Amino acid sequence: MRNLSAASIASLPPNKWRAFLRSLSGQELKFLLFHWAFWARDDQLPPPGDWTTWLILGGRGAGKTRAGAEWVRAHVEGATPLAAGSLSHVALLAETHGDARDVMVEGPSGLLSIAPPDMRPRHEPSRRRLVWPNGAVATYYSSEDPDSLRGPQFSGAWCDEYCKWRYVSETWDNLQFALRLGTRPRQVVTTTPRPIRQLKELMASDTTLVTRASTYANRAYLAEGFFDAVIKKYEGTRLGRQELDAEILEDNPDALWQRQVIEQARVPTPPPLARIVVAV
Repeated sequence: MRNLSAASIASLPPNKWRAFLRSLSGQELKFLLFHWAFWARDDQLPPPGDWTTWLILGGRGAGKTRAGAEWVRAHVEGATPLAAGSLSHVALLAETHGDARDVMVEGPSGLLSIAPPDMRPRHEPSRRRLVWPNGAVATYYSSEDPDSLRGPQFSGAWCDEYCKWRYVSETWDNLQFALRLGTRPRQVVTTTPRPIRQLKELMASDTTLVTRASTYANRAYLAEGFFDAVIKKYEGTRLGRQELDAEILEDNPDALWQRQVIEQARVPTPPPLARIVVAV
């Protein structure tokens, strides 16, 4: 089943994919249910390369949360429930503690929901952490308290909705100092983009690898009413380009001086100037 995917099975005639599923044993069906590489799109799987940060820019409902959760799961789990994975202590960061709990931990695509029964972590809400049967730990933090990352140390991290963080720079910097366990600490960032300076700097880093996914890429798993009521309203609009297509919009249509106008007014050699006025 190594080369199979949900998309390839779905592309078969109904009688053939039904026959394929009937040919599988109960153990094989269980394996397939939790085998992320079978269900994932290519943009939801970790990219090759020597990256430190995997930045997933996705539209609303594009499946970026599931990609982040599956990346954590793949690295904290071992071959058996008690075998060690490649990550022993993971930081989960969101805008607030509530967001981390409701989306990253307990959400439909969160770490509790995607775990196989024999490898499901134990949730300890009072300590804001998950503990796997093999001893791996994931602790969640809030961007509202950057200093809470002073002291702990991690072998990996998953950062969700980075562009919504209250103290982006302070939280990110403290996390980088804390990623000092293991031989190759790595982190995944899942976010709908906004034109903030910190995101542009992260994208420009030599150690960051960027992948993108639009809302439309995940349409098969979204309610049809969502497309009828929301997508049709915003597709083709400026807000839709950001929230659905995951584009970074640099320009503000309400600005007095737009970048396009400034670029059109550029000249190779400026004429003699008697006075220069800069208005802010």
